Amino acid sequence: VDESTCEAAAQSLTSAGCLFAPIVTKPNNLPWAVIAANTGDVAATATLYDPGGAELESALIQPGELHIFEFANVGSWAIDASTTKGVLALRLESDRPVVAYQFLPYSSSQVATSDAALLLPEHAWGDNYLALVPSNDGSKWLTVVSLEDNNEVKVYIPGGASGSTMAGGGVPSLSAGQMHTETLGGQEVLRIAADASGDPISGAAVYSSAPVAVFVGSPGMSLPGPGFQGWQDSLEEQVQPRAAWGTEYAVVKFRPRGVEGDVYRIIADKDGTVVTLTGDYQDQFTLDEGEFVEFLTDQSFYASGNEAFLIGHYLVSASENSGMKDDGLYPGWFTASNNCGDGPTSPNSLGDLGDPAIGFIPPIDQFRSRYTFLTPYTYSWDMVTVVADAAGWASISLDGQPLPDPTPLGGGAMVYARFLVEDGAHYIESPSHKFGIEVYGYDCRISYVYPGGLSLGSINVPPPPPE
Repeated sequence: VDESTCEAAAQSLTSAGCLFAPIVTKPNNLPWAVIAANTGDVAATATLYDPGGAELESALIQPGELHIFEFANVGSWAIDASTTKGVLALRLESDRPVVAYQFLPYSSSQVATSDAALLLPEHAWGDNYLALVPSNDGSKWLTVVSLEDNNEVKVYIPGGASGSTMAGGGVPSLSAGQMHTETLGGQEVLRIAADASGDPISGAAVYSSAPVAVFVGSPGMSLPGPGFQGWQDSLEEQVQPRAAWGTEYAVVKFRPRGVEGDVYRIIADKDGTVVTLTGDYQDQFTLDEGEFVEFLTDQSFYASGNEAFLIGHYLVSASENSGMKDDGLYPGWFTASNNCGDGPTSPNSLGDLGDPAIGFIPPIDQFRSRYTFLTPYTYSWDMVTVVADAAGWASISLDGQPLPDPTPLGGGAMVYARFLVEDGAHYIESPSHKFGIEVYGYDCRISYVYPGGLSLGSINVPPPPPE
């Protein structure tokens, strides 16, 4: 894959690119950061602009390095938790391809809420999306971002949806079977939000006349649902366009904190989609367009379908963990100076480790052969999960070193490892094989999750908008 220039990266359709649209997903007084990592062999100049177009900061990023654009106060850029519309998106531009992430918060792990998102470059945006986000005891939202003027955006709430979205910002409340159209300008966002009483966001479709970015999330939610109430966390992630969805996924549970499961949501692109789960967790679902299923398991598995689908992967609340700390798995346990050192649970209990966070699993057909990714400097434990064909495992190196020995995934041809990594920038590659990665971290009642990168080529033809 050629990512040496902006033009080449755009043709390759990967998560490396030269134009991104970060957003501040919730009102807050916490530090917020956008991180740009240079995956190429030539220095890149990256510049961040505010929603009004003013330059905030420019940085020269050497090959294999990254730059952190960090801001202590981003209140004026924050998107309201309810339905709204406004010019609130930032622009990140680079003269060479970079990969980009956003963290809220970035500089402190001693907070009550956190998550991260992999930013997809503008050249990989689409005009046809389905939203997917968990639903439980907090409100949830989808956010559409345009970098083009006069971009006609339609949001359709599926016929089987429960509940209604909130009205706000001149946007009406929407219920099952309703379509609403808004025209967005450059750096303008449209947020559609719903409270905890229904679930009209998952399965909602977004159609646009020019490419857009779509994010999903929540200002605060406990997991798993329904009905569970525990430690809430804010949630955010950017959604892949439907054209990039696949039919085969290798799904690996997050590194266990104790005895807890992960939450999964699977959504179908087309009517009559049959998704089969094999390996250590087995099931089968038949779904129509925009329909989804949610389940909880502590096992890893394969997922395959006769049509394309998307998988959301969610960490559960800390209070769902059971067991006692294992210094071999998580060395350097919480101290009394940490909120969890003398917290509501035993200092040696897992009941304060991590909290909800959301990500999307890349399909096998969108694996890459190299990634540059960041683990922030402020989380106690940062991890990466690597999944690959067994034949290619020995060819993969992380920061120039071989990977740990892998574990077979459900007795098939794929293997995986999930292990701790040091804080900072990392480079993982294979000269001959493609593989997938998922990056995440745990601290005192907070977590973050994001896919470490993926290709975004058009491997699926989604249905057109409803008449």
